[in-house]
Amino acid sequence: MAITTMVMAKAMKSMGSMVTDDKGMTLYRYGKDQATPSKWTCAGSCTRTWMPVIVEDGVQTSGVEKSLLGSVHRNGMKQLTLAGWPLYRYTGDTKAGQMNGQGKDKEWYAITPSGRNFVMTG
Repeated sequence: MAITTMVMAKAMKSMGSMVTDDKGMTLYRYGKDQATPSKWTCAGSCTRTWMPVIVEDGVQTSGVEKSLLGSVHRNGMKQLTLAGWPLYRYTGDTKAGQMNGQGKDKEWYAITPSGRNFVMTG
């Protein structure tokens, strides 16, 4: 499992900002997870499609308020949270900047720097 070392806000053309990892891959939140208290529900086969964002101490940020970052324990590792929401990558995103997981099953959404669902406009 890849370790994420940085998260950053990335502006999408006239649509607002979403959060990406250090490689520019979009990060998502799952509607069935809970922000308070931070709790993950995507497990087993779910994690083959939606990979938990695993971190070590000292994640750096750019455009994301560091005070909104945290982690939850997951199988002896730390899964990154933003505003309490556990974060994931989508296997259907194969290169930086893609958002192929946006709106999947009406439960998966790219996350904004404030921890809200990314909403496409225009």
